[in-house]
Amino acid sequence: MKAAPRPRVVPSHSSRLRGPCDYTYNFRSRCRGCNRCAWHLAARDPPVWGGRSAAGPANTRGSPLRSSTIDRVPTSPHGSKRHLAIYTGSFDPITLGHLDVLARSRRLFDEVIVAIGRNPNKTALFSFEERMEFSQSLVDQLLVDEPDAAPVQVSHYSGLTVDYAQQVGAAAIIRGIRNLTDLATECQLAITNRQVAGIETVFIVTGEAFAYTSSSLIQQIAALGGSLDKLNTLVPPVVIEALRRKRDDPNNPLGRLAHDQLAE
Repeated sequence: MKAAPRPRVVPSHSSRLRGPCDYTYNFRSRCRGCNRCAWHLAARDPPVWGGRSAAGPANTRGSPLRSSTIDRVPTSPHGSKRHLAIYTGSFDPITLGHLDVLARSRRLFDEVIVAIGRNPNKTALFSFEERMEFSQSLVDQLLVDEPDAAPVQVSHYSGLTVDYAQQVGAAAIIRGIRNLTDLATECQLAITNRQVAGIETVFIVTGEAFAYTSSSLIQQIAALGGSLDKLNTLVPPVVIEALRRKRDDPNNPLGRLAHDQLAE
């Protein structure tokens, strides 16, 4: 028995609008310009079927156009959804290891925010303003050295990291990993953040030269009277100069501690 031909979809609008519409289910013939039929609507705002546009010639044997099949993909100036990540930490002070992780993350995301927070378990050596100033000057230099990578902003926040991530619309939290000790601690935090706020954490392994660099270690070396000039492989010059000023100031806690160590 000969199969019955497929029905044609005839629009309800008047045929006086530049002639009749020839739109059919299989897209074999296009509308002649009525700009009202389903073909034109699909061409203007095409649905996505299996990763291919329904308005293109590749779908000549496509399924009937139904609103339930439309999957709109968020767009951006780059043609796809932008992925914003926040690189969080106290950065007290910021080290070359931090900058190494930041440089690597710029090749993975569309935009990165260096988010300076407060660690309740530590006494801050530098104020928010000082850390913001250090970070901004170093980020500016990073943008000059590698202009084609993702843009970077510097900000600070108080409260929970996941709340700040939701506030700025971050897709992920960046954390630097130096060794297995870091991994064990960060895994616990990452799982907690995912359970609490549904946000993922991306671990970036730092360069081997910074595997044992930490802000706490820098503070201890400065406080115990260590040579600040030998820290040039661990922290930027702007941080070394700031540490020197604090250690030479007798009214600063770092200066008082360094003076007590020299007196002993």
